[in-house]
Amino acid sequence: MKAYISELISHAVHTISPSEAEDVLGSGNFDVSYPKTGFGDYASNAAMVLFKKFNVVPAASPVEFAKLLAEQISLQDDGDTFSTIEAQNGFINFTLSSKVLLNILSKISEAKENYGKVDLGQGQKILVEYFQPNIAKPLHLGHLRTAIIGDSLFKILNFSNYQTESDTHLGDWGTQFGLLMLAYKKWGDVETVKQDPITELNKLYVRINNEIEADPELREQGKAEFVKLEQGDSENQALWKQFKEWSWQEFGIIYDELGVRKADNDWPESFYMDKMPAVIDELKQKKLLVESQGAQIVNLEEYGLGVAVVVKSDGGTTYLLRDLATYIFRKQQGFEKQIYVVDNRQFHALAQTFKILELLGVLTSPTEAVHVAYGVLSLPEGQMSTRKGTMVGAKDLIQRAQEKALEIINEKNPELQNKDDVSKQVMRAALKYFDLSHNYKSDIVFTWDKALSFEGNTGPYLQYTHARINGILRKAEGITNEQINENSKLEDIEQLLLRKLQKFPEIITQTAETFSPNIISNYLFELSQIFNSFYEAVPILKETDSAKQNTRIQIITGTAQVLRNGLNLLGIEAPEEM
Repeated sequence: MKAYISELISHAVHTISPSEAEDVLGSGNFDVSYPKTGFGDYASNAAMVLFKKFNVVPAASPVEFAKLLAEQISLQDDGDTFSTIEAQNGFINFTLSSKVLLNILSKISEAKENYGKVDLGQGQKILVEYFQPNIAKPLHLGHLRTAIIGDSLFKILNFSNYQTESDTHLGDWGTQFGLLMLAYKKWGDVETVKQDPITELNKLYVRINNEIEADPELREQGKAEFVKLEQGDSENQALWKQFKEWSWQEFGIIYDELGVRKADNDWPESFYMDKMPAVIDELKQKKLLVESQGAQIVNLEEYGLGVAVVVKSDGGTTYLLRDLATYIFRKQQGFEKQIYVVDNRQFHALAQTFKILELLGVLTSPTEAVHVAYGVLSLPEGQMSTRKGTMVGAKDLIQRAQEKALEIINEKNPELQNKDDVSKQVMRAALKYFDLSHNYKSDIVFTWDKALSFEGNTGPYLQYTHARINGILRKAEGITNEQINENSKLEDIEQLLLRKLQKFPEIITQTAETFSPNIISNYLFELSQIFNSFYEAVPILKETDSAKQNTRIQIITGTAQVLRNGLNLLGIEAPEEM
């Protein structure tokens, strides 16, 4: 609709001033936006932006030019799309006609699960990297953010006609594994570790970091263990493989319990071991790599990014080198855009990576590599730390959330047949929506009460609204759905609900353009609020006028479909009964 309004404005300018139209439209970027309540469905500042671009002004002022534009646009539209097009204080406001609003129901009915799809991507092949756990460490709340945000973005971009694939980029390489191996060799007991591998390995990792504070030499010994791993030491290779096997058993909870889709590709950091020498050679050929105090670095001082260490003085490789090899390999696989769902503490590291790729001539446009830098998830007492042992486990969170969900379902609907399945769906909704309803850039302080609330702006509230609609529709079975008279008179609340449904495809576009699932979250919450107001304001099953009843049934059917579509893009299921 916004594109159509822009076209109308363009045609009107050409009609009013044929000689200057191209230059004026080319030099002024006007907006088409959603105005405040009472000012139509759409508004544009075109008159105020374009007026000052004319050499020969077509009106006495921007306010008068807005009136002239509104008159010309009204002649072009002829009431087909908008019931009113009027100028107010220099803005042009557009109000959708009842005919257009009612036609939305036909579009939803025909498209069903595809309603809202847009062609933003035009088939472009892109990769979304998310959920990057480190081997031998338990999953905590911080891992949930990347998994939840990334999984939702994958779905949204796919819905926007991008050819989308995903990659976990498992953290299975680096000095921390040398430290863990040192700790395992010093204090690890094989039988004890086998009983609960990740918990026990994490204890060893915490212990080695605590010991390092008293004996810094242990860090150097850990670095040496990692160098041995890189050089193919058989003992360290065997330990590393065992740690990975144990770790994947732990990571399965994200897929199985939280309902995050498994990645299309599994290219961990170690996958790039044989690809790093070629990157070093290319850096040398471009005269970007220099030696500094025994290390090999790229000096990015002139770009305000400091010094980027590629190979450490002890010969160990860095995350940076692996990240360079990662991007280059994935681009060679045909990915035109790579999206990194990584927390904002990695902003500097990724900025260095992208700048070096640019200097190498591999990254030719800033839009080819995007860092979705999400905020930190912390506890009320402060940030979580693996080294300090102050992590909240993902397993504990998920189990507790499902228990809470089941408790509430038993209270609200003790006769529900599939309570275990629904409680899992509600748990997923509570956790995912808690995250996705925030702007991803925001830091989030996690509290149990807020995350597991089942009232207000929450995932379970949206699920309950969907279930409520389906309960009405079950009772309405047998009522014939007739074709709606497009000239039907609509109540204000009916128009409000239809206007919200009409905006769904535009919401998808906004979300995909900004990588911000909270836009969909906010939309679905507002849609649910409007529906519940609608339900309280007008009768549906008790409506005696069959034409009105038919219209209302089709309105709520369309509302349920849009709720399902939107929740699916957030990775949330929409149960029909709760």
